[in-house]
Amino acid sequence: MLISNRLRKIDIQDLLVFKLIYELKSVTDVADRLSVSQSTVSYCLKRLREGFNDELFINSRGGMQATPKALHIRSHVDSMIDNINKCYLGEQTFDHRRDSRSFTICAPEYFEVLILPVLMKTLLDAGSAASITVRKLERDVPFDEISRGEIDLALCFGPSYYRRRPGLSVQPLFHDELVVVRDERPPVEAGPIDIDAFAQAMHVYPTPWVSDSNMVDGWLHKHGRSRVIAARANSYFAALQLIPGTELLLTLPRRIYDVFGPAARTRAQQPPNGFPTFTLDMIWHRQVADDIANSWLREQVMVACRDAKLI
Repeated sequence: MLISNRLRKIDIQDLLVFKLIYELKSVTDVADRLSVSQSTVSYCLKRLREGFNDELFINSRGGMQATPKALHIRSHVDSMIDNINKCYLGEQTFDHRRDSRSFTICAPEYFEVLILPVLMKTLLDAGSAASITVRKLERDVPFDEISRGEIDLALCFGPSYYRRRPGLSVQPLFHDELVVVRDERPPVEAGPIDIDAFAQAMHVYPTPWVSDSNMVDGWLHKHGRSRVIAARANSYFAALQLIPGTELLLTLPRRIYDVFGPAARTRAQQPPNGFPTFTLDMIWHRQVADDIANSWLREQVMVACRDAKLI
């Protein structure tokens, strides 16, 4: 039995409103996320306040701030929503050899070059009926699509090159570094390229994901430098074709250069001292953490990384 009859008026939408106000701190954003009116969100919040006999969220310059009671019950509300989802799913079954499920992965070209070929071979060798669709990574992690279940898994460069959002689980897969690629003919001094020489050169910018700049430009900006982009290419491979016979420079992940570089009449040089490095992170929503099919997909990505000797 309920301790208070007031709690009988609270429904599932009220719990979702609580969860999203806690995360987004905005009634307007919650209304947009749930595709309801702001007055509906306000009415849900009114029921929550009456049911729990507390303001729960107080409007401030920084948005809707949780009260001590809201902080205390937040984990319990999350558990209630998770349990309701489990009731809907019932006893989960998933047989990758029989279920022709299509998984959507949002990832940069880096994933498609290094991991996807091994992943697909693994699935085919195992007689899997599952299929993979890869969506191009945009400027940020597609949180809304992940939370709605439209994207099963995202792979992004980390650890600090994207915004962390509530409700996301993150697992770094492996580490990589950057190299500076140039034409193979002119002799170069051993060791890293000087930062000034790097900044003064003309560069090729690979755009395997949608962005006007990348970690290289951010690093240069911190050191009071910038670079001139002479050309942009839609892929790593296309960018490499612009280097032979020119003085252009191209900055690539070392693992990508190991795949494409040796056959492209180029050489790799160490970047300036202190150049950024990165991880490849696997990201999924907490609400599918226990989903059998999603867990299987994450495990297959890990297996592919091991088989490709990336980890």
